[in-house]
Amino acid sequence: MTGQLRLKGSCGVSSPFAVRRADPDVARLRPLSQLLSIVLVSVVGVLLVHVLLETWAQVLTGPTSEDPRVNLETAAQWPKTLKSGLYLLLAALTVVKVAVDRLWRRFQTGADLALLVLGLVMVLAGVVNDSSLTLMGEALFVYFRGVVIFYALRAADLDETMVRRLLLVVGAVIGLNVLLAVIQMVVGRSAYSVLGWVDLTWAEQSRAQGLLSHPNHLGHVLGLALLGFIAWVTVNRVRFAWWVVASLVALALSASQSRESLLGVLIAGVLVAILVPQGARRVMGICLVLVVCTVTQIVARPDNRAEWERRISNVVAGIYHPAGSERSPQSTSAATSSKPAPSTVEPKPTASKASAGTVEPKPTASKASAGTVEPKPTASKASAPATPKPTAKPSPTSVGRPSPAPPREIRVLYLQQVVDILPRQPLLGFGIGQFGGVVAQKNNPDWHKNPKLGPGGFNRYGFQAVQIDSFWLHLVMEVGVLGLAAYLAWLVLIVRPLISPLMRARRRKAVHRPPVTAAMAWGIAAMVFSVVAAFLSPAFEDPLLPALLWAIVGIAWWAQRRAKELESLVYTADTAQLPTLRGPSDDGDADTQVLSTEEILATARRMRRPSPSD
Repeated sequence: MTGQLRLKGSCGVSSPFAVRRADPDVARLRPLSQLLSIVLVSVVGVLLVHVLLETWAQVLTGPTSEDPRVNLETAAQWPKTLKSGLYLLLAALTVVKVAVDRLWRRFQTGADLALLVLGLVMVLAGVVNDSSLTLMGEALFVYFRGVVIFYALRAADLDETMVRRLLLVVGAVIGLNVLLAVIQMVVGRSAYSVLGWVDLTWAEQSRAQGLLSHPNHLGHVLGLALLGFIAWVTVNRVRFAWWVVASLVALALSASQSRESLLGVLIAGVLVAILVPQGARRVMGICLVLVVCTVTQIVARPDNRAEWERRISNVVAGIYHPAGSERSPQSTSAATSSKPAPSTVEPKPTASKASAGTVEPKPTASKASAGTVEPKPTASKASAPATPKPTAKPSPTSVGRPSPAPPREIRVLYLQQVVDILPRQPLLGFGIGQFGGVVAQKNNPDWHKNPKLGPGGFNRYGFQAVQIDSFWLHLVMEVGVLGLAAYLAWLVLIVRPLISPLMRARRRKAVHRPPVTAAMAWGIAAMVFSVVAAFLSPAFEDPLLPALLWAIVGIAWWAQRRAKELESLVYTADTAQLPTLRGPSDDGDADTQVLSTEEILATARRMRRPSPSD
């Protein structure tokens, strides 16, 4: 795009894009509309900063426990209340902005219709499974609160200055987390405790967390930031200093040892390289830096290497010893252990108070868990001096079991149970708010004993996190395959308007303006990243990731709409109206005027105000 457009006069030739004088009522409302746009973007910025600092604020202002389930009630609740209030305020302001500017048609896309259908399917799943109205409302809020940001940015009249300022504010907080993560990587335990963290499990495992409650949260934030840089360098050659910054982000991401974030960045990066091939080499360069940093962490840090080895061996063990292979389904002896060997003591439950699901599992049995460490004989020492010492007395929970199952990966065990249980109610699942999430845990801590799940219920294997550790498993169990299909269709319709312009440009071997292309590529990459992360974390119902994701996608949709307006604004206007737009051109042609990009967009907005905008 050249940024300029020539408007040639024509004698009486009409056009659907013909310039019209602004309606007086619309002109009167313009200051209010502009103010609402500024307020919307400001509230979005405050909300994004808040979710980045929420858990740390809880740690600093109230008592916290090492058990995330305890923190649901005992930790300081004002940050969560403030966050919910900001979401509700943002939703109300969005409705007002849409009503003032009469933007209803803008929200009649396929993605909007798909969201409505998805909501109806979820409500239906709740109704047929006896979820109360309050329970359904709370569950829907947790599922879709981040989407409010997406709609707010679509309603606002954004410009590049607003977007740049929003990104700078959020980027400053992310930069602080990068710095702290690198310090934690270098300094160790003291760099965690000085920030007020109570549970130092992550320090013991050499996993950086910054100001966030869990290393996976840090990985999600830094993964999205790194994908933003990847999207930008596909269409721009950046200075060396920015490559240094990106390398520091990659280093901090590798220090978190977030496996889902690593996979998400690599998969999304490859997709961006395919969609925007002219920057493929630079994209692959960033991915290579991330891989090198991660491999270096594994090789140089024994704790990280042991964790990767343990995870891989637990996955293999979970495949060869599936859920239910132990004699007692509710026994905790087969739980996924954080121990590298059966005789090793279990670690403390991980500190993800808000991460809910990305925490390491811990069996509910004692640290000398049944089936791994044999108890001492109960007889006194004096009563049996000549009696030979028992060599293999079984523990009470392992009676009748020839050998306990080895430590296994909790996600594998959960997947195996879902495969067995879901066929009981495959279409609509077991009801929103009733399985494995924050709402279910608060409403009924014994949700896993629901008789609908079968005689033995759902074996949690002592997992102490608030949510089960996979969003997709949680979703399909609550809303069934029908709800899962509706959710995936909605996500496809979200990214489809972003992919189509890039594919057309790829076929033409052309490119949109760099900011437009970068924003659309970032939106696509962020969505792919989140889909991948959702296999190994709560992701789309997490307190942090959805807010950042939908902000990025909202900016991407704004860029897509801006590009579409620029492409379509080759129109003819009456020459009598041109002086109201700009004075005569320098070449003296009375029938030709030259408009800048901003003037073109402003003209488009003015001429569309009298009727409902699309």
